[in-house]
Amino acid sequence: MCLEGKDGGTVTLPTESAQKLLEEVVHSELNSDDVNIQMTAGSNKGDNYIGIVFRAQTECRRTGKKLNIIVKLPPQSEARRNQFFARPSFEREISFYTEIYPMMTEFQREKGIDVTDGTEAFNQIPLCYRTNLVEFEEAILMGDLKDSGFEMFDRHQEQKFEHFELLVRTLGRFHALSYALKDQHPERIEKFKGMMELFASREDDGQMQQWFSMLTTRMLEALDPEKDPEVYEKTKQAVEMDFMDQIKEITKGSLAEPYAVICHGDCWNNNMLFKHENGNPVDIRLLDWQISRYASPVLDLMYFIFTASTKAFRDKHYKTLLDIYHQSLSSFLIRLGSDPEKLFPRTALDEQLQKFGRFGLLMAVMLLPIITTKSEDVPDMDEMAEKMESGADLSADLDNFRSESTDAVYRERISGCCKDMVELGYI
Repeated sequence: MCLEGKDGGTVTLPTESAQKLLEEVVHSELNSDDVNIQMTAGSNKGDNYIGIVFRAQTECRRTGKKLNIIVKLPPQSEARRNQFFARPSFEREISFYTEIYPMMTEFQREKGIDVTDGTEAFNQIPLCYRTNLVEFEEAILMGDLKDSGFEMFDRHQEQKFEHFELLVRTLGRFHALSYALKDQHPERIEKFKGMMELFASREDDGQMQQWFSMLTTRMLEALDPEKDPEVYEKTKQAVEMDFMDQIKEITKGSLAEPYAVICHGDCWNNNMLFKHENGNPVDIRLLDWQISRYASPVLDLMYFIFTASTKAFRDKHYKTLLDIYHQSLSSFLIRLGSDPEKLFPRTALDEQLQKFGRFGLLMAVMLLPIITTKSEDVPDMDEMAEKMESGADLSADLDNFRSESTDAVYRERISGCCKDMVELGYI
């Protein structure tokens, strides 16, 4: 088996176990050990924070058959591994691919649903070939969705209504599976109700508190207390409570019952790929299940909508998207043999939004600095993790999550989010 880098030099994965796992998958899938493998980076700077992604382009020399694989590994930097909770994140994502999704697939098959048909089933995730959960050697090998025409949407551009529609319809089917399982086979889903909230694992971390404090300060600086005093005061009150305490409370599944579901957990632009035809999205894949949780379904909705859209977009489409989401969830629940009026009526969605809708603000505080920063301006994450590990001042790193040319975009996006939170009654 020959391995080549992009420039023709020899390149291997950073761990021997990952290299061996890749070779086993390629040998099995191509039914040959006479294979050429070309390794390249699988993502751009600023696209991934918890995992490091490689793209393996493989070809059988004898038959010419090709297979491209995405290899996802934890950061090799010990500091970054610790600061971005790599071990529990990979445990969670591997659990999704090896336990949660297979459970959902089996249930759909039992209901006579063709799990290969994305218009009928929930199957909008990558094909997972193999995983490794050995500590310090964690790995996830997946099919390369780029081969099928899926691409990450440029986070610096605003998505079309059709992107949002496709995402909320997909979330509707995904969340419906939890409700139907709780209704018909509660014993199958019971073990996943106790999933630890990964953000809460860092609740006593002073550096994380400092980071969030700086993020909220930047948000308040973008507001005008004289022009919009109500928005400023209510936003200020909303973030006065410790950030991690709020996350811990909002993500607690028991507080969302009887409406809690298994959520994606990290539902932002870089964790989904779209396939387009004639400029319009026709299919979607959800990636990076590393922060999947058992909580209110509105967390996934709030996470995406308030980090991916502008206030002008929400003014026009927000209520429509909620209706589409609930219609998708309800119709799939009926297909699965359960009663949506009993399990999650439209009034329950509205109640959950009032109770947990402010999660959209917390995620916007975290993500909008990243989303609105140009890739070349994103700081070195290994260096930043070293600073966090040593207890160094992080204020300079927050300034690095700024692009002078896009700072006005950040201010517009975050202020619009705060205004909507007040107008909707979420804060």
